[in-house]
Amino acid sequence: MSGRRLLPIAPWRLLGGASAALPILMYHRVLDSLDPLQDEVHTTQVLERQFATLSRWFKVLPLDEAVEMLREGRLPARAVCLTFDDGYRDNHDLALPLLQRHGLSATFYVTSGLLNGGVMFHDLIAETVRHAPSGRLDIGVAGVPVVEVSDLASRIRAVAALTPKVKYLDVPQRMACTERMMQALGSRAPRHLMMDDAHVSAMSRAGMGIGGHTVNHQILAKLSDEEAAHEIEQNRQDLASLIDKPLTSFAYPNGKPVVDYNERTIRHVKASGYTHAVSTTWGISTGESQPHELPRFVLNESTPFAIVKRLLRMSVYPA
Repeated sequence: MSGRRLLPIAPWRLLGGASAALPILMYHRVLDSLDPLQDEVHTTQVLERQFATLSRWFKVLPLDEAVEMLREGRLPARAVCLTFDDGYRDNHDLALPLLQRHGLSATFYVTSGLLNGGVMFHDLIAETVRHAPSGRLDIGVAGVPVVEVSDLASRIRAVAALTPKVKYLDVPQRMACTERMMQALGSRAPRHLMMDDAHVSAMSRAGMGIGGHTVNHQILAKLSDEEAAHEIEQNRQDLASLIDKPLTSFAYPNGKPVVDYNERTIRHVKASGYTHAVSTTWGISTGESQPHELPRFVLNESTPFAIVKRLLRMSVYPA
């Protein structure tokens, strides 16, 4: 891909300065190959191509620096930020070496209560569905549908049906659901998917940003003020004990405004000292964006021209 080929789209808004636009890319799990029962996954092969393109054609910045530059109207041309949610061990084992190979930085939002052997509820759902015998799968918790599982297609549909239902259960019901799935899986339950304390410390020492993502990945808008404040502040304290840098960035679990977080949530995030926060609202940040509701988007393209085209088009048509 030559520089000339990029010229027709290069004059768009990623030129920097007062009218700059900042793409913040969102990642979750990183695997060597795709798992049909897991969404929000990037393979190492795709990340390698994306990082190679980003390091050549864009300026990947630490998020805290980029947000400050954006606010002050001095964001450099073609700035981009990378973020990873939840605190998966594969972020340390697979994503970190790729970032280091290309000289890039990223911010990792860590759910502190799941460190050292915890497991995300949707990973339990995937494994429960994967190992369930053919027939009707009933987790046995009110509000969670009974699903049919047989072939791979039905199991994919089952995961898609169960995940949003479990996600929005009240806290006691969700805990009961998690416990039932752990018991059903027994020795097959995933126990090493998340980072441990040492991984978080190592990521920070390697120059990566560490951000808050609550203690238990609860939907903050569904919690009381006291519960939400605890999830946010305790998470900050947990992570602060593992790194030697201030925590400035927060990511709302699930990240949809009103549904997953609200104005009360934002006040708690600000009260914990976070200077900015990211959502999962699809879009690109500008100088007019609210610093505690910065949009992000997922980049799935893997060829250089498609990656560059997508990033530049998002600055004009963020949909």
